[in-house]
This record gives sequence, C-alpha cells and structure tokens, in this order.
Amino acid sequence: MAKAAQNKTPEININLMPGEEPSEKAGGAVHWALTVGRYLIIITEIVAIAIFVLSIKLSSDKQNLKENIKSLTGQVSVQKDFEREFRTVQQRINGVKVLKSAHFETNLVVNEFLKLLPQGLTLDSLKLDESEISFSGSFTSPQQLRTLIFAFSQSGKLVGLDISELNSPSEKNKDFTFSASAIINRTAFSEKGVTGDNNQEN
Repeated sequence: MAKAAQNKTPEININLMPGEEPSEKAGGAVHWALTVGRYLIIITEIVAIAIFVLSIKLSSDKQNLKENIKSLTGQVSVQKDFEREFRTVQQRINGVKVLKSAHFETNLVVNEFLKLLPQGLTLDSLKLDESEISFSGSFTSPQQLRTLIFAFSQSGKLVGLDISELNSPSEKNKDFTFSASAIINRTAFSEKGVTGDNNQEN
C-alpha cells in the first residue's frame, strides 16, 4: 500500500492558451503614465543640474563678495587712518598758529626800550616776559631820571612806568640806583608789525 503511494506522480496543469489582454483604455493609461514618468524624470534631472550649476555660481559669487568686502574694509581702514593723521596734522598746525598769534618779537620790545633810555644811564639787569619789562640800573644826575620818566610817558608801547626803588648816592656808590618796571602794550607792537609788513609789500 505504501509502495503504491510512492509511485503516484502529482498532476501538473500547464495552460498554453493566451490570457485575457488588457483593454485599450488600460493600456493607454499605462503608456501615458510611463511617458509622463519619463518626462518627469528628465525634467527633475534638468532641474537638479540647474540647481547644482546655480549653487556653484552662487558659491563663487559669495566668495567674490567676501573678497570685495575684505578689500573695501581695508580701504575704509586706510581712509580712517588718513583722516586721523590729517586731523592730527591740522591740530598741530592750529596749535602753531595759536602760538604764533600769541607770540611777538621780543627784539622789537628791546629796541623800543633802548630808545627810551637817556644817555649816561647804565643798566644792571633787564627782565622781559609776555606782559611786563623789569629793569634796574644807575645814573649820575636827577636830570637823567626826569628824562627817563618823560620818555616812558610819551611812549604808547611801554606804558605805566613804575619806579619801585630809588637810592641816592652814598660813600660806596656815588651814583643814583633804581629799579623799575613797565607794561608792554602788545597791541601797539602788533600794529607796528602789521604796518611794517604792509610797507615791505608796497
């Protein structure tokens, strides 16, 4: 019984008849879907390539923009340094102008002072600052003192003569000794300087 079961072969059914073909509508739909799919793939690849090329261009533009910004930053820095240096030089020039305007030629004052001294008067000391001239000396007669006082009273440049000390002759010193000071009229010297410059130009 078992032997008979082993000799029994299974039945195999092979259908060689063609199956039912898809309808025309279904076939058209499949064909359309395949065609559209191919176009979509092509368009997608074109878009991807365009995006890739655009990304390369944008990256290059970004790099160029960074370089331009760096170059402009350097130019701005150089311009700031130039402006800072220019302002420093301008401040120095203005400082020199202020000092020059506040300064006057001391030799003009000394020349004017010497013109006012009477003959025979001897100077022992002379001190000059921006607003005052101080001096001391000796003379042999009171007439020289009167001449000194009169000369300073007529001057418009060295004014306000003040004789702070006056000593009569003694056994040790047979001359009169004195100490005096006068105010420097800076405006009068400035006007003279301007007039002198104009005369030189003429």
